[in-house]
Amino acid sequence: MRIRILLLACMLAALAASPAQVFADAWCSDPPPYQYQSCGTVAPTNTFTVNSAGVVTGVKMFFGNYHADFSSSINALVWRDGQLLYTGPSSPLNDSSQLYQAFQLVPSNQVQVGDQIEFVLHVNDPNGTQDYYSSQLGKNLDGLNHMWAETLTNGQCQMFAASCIYAGFEDLPMQEGSDFDYNDFMAFMIGINVSNGSQMSSVPEPSSILLLTGAPLAFAFGKLRRLFQ
Repeated sequence: MRIRILLLACMLAALAASPAQVFADAWCSDPPPYQYQSCGTVAPTNTFTVNSAGVVTGVKMFFGNYHADFSSSINALVWRDGQLLYTGPSSPLNDSSQLYQAFQLVPSNQVQVGDQIEFVLHVNDPNGTQDYYSSQLGKNLDGLNHMWAETLTNGQCQMFAASCIYAGFEDLPMQEGSDFDYNDFMAFMIGINVSNGSQMSSVPEPSSILLLTGAPLAFAFGKLRRLFQ
């Protein structure tokens, strides 16, 4: 009995210290550059701007992959000088898209060089549809970044372009035990550049951390309690 109690205490301590890493899926071991390499850690924020190619092609995506239980889609917003100029249509759902399937997020006649692009992930969460913004993090349920992106070159963009962006989205908030693996909707994107910012927009207060980890801890405790009965 003492051994069981000790094992239970160790597992709960690990979960409390880093619940996201405990829940991270096996796909986190996929090699770069097509998988976020710091699963369990909130990805750096991103700023997306239209480049010279974007005024010709617009902002276009080619579906990459997904590892998610929930269906989701994305769309793009165009900002210029702090003003929202265009709201693009939603892409096909991740679970009904084919590899490299193309979709026009923003047409070329809606952008100029330097415009800022914001992406929104729409998740069909059983607890209710959730939207996650790549720039306006305050609108996200947990206030955290749900999009990872990096620049690809040297043939990594497949047949799409000499250079592109590869992006991945996270579909769960921290309150629901997010693993922050950023592979729930993944896509190649052309017509934009990305610059990465800070790792987190803010650090939760201790009381917030307890609140956010409470649900995963309760879930894990229930599982372990049944295991040791």
